[in-house]
Amino acid sequence: MSDWTPKVGDGATVCHYSDRTACTVIKVSASGKTIHLREDVATLDEWKPEIVPGGFAGHCVNNASQRYAYRPNPEGCVHRASLRKDGRFRTTNNERVIPGRHHFHDYNF
Repeated sequence: MSDWTPKVGDGATVCHYSDRTACTVIKVSASGKTIHLREDVATLDEWKPEIVPGGFAGHCVNNASQRYAYRPNPEGCVHRASLRKDGRFRTTNNERVIPGRHHFHDYNF
């Protein structure tokens, strides 16, 4: 169960299967049970994937060391999420929403 109470301007992350998208909370309903999130621009800080042989075409061994800089994107995709009975926010596609900006691209998929 989550104790996060999102506010407009807070950073949030939409969790896909293995990738994550950093967003900003742009709207919170009066009840606090529905939020709207706009995708941010996430710029990868001087990081290059280190690929070693393995898998289908190679395996990225430094995936976890990715670091991003974030800035608002007025044209970014907007996601709607609601608070579920388990106390967590999920999008209309049932993707988890967590507090903070934690953009991640899984180079192994």
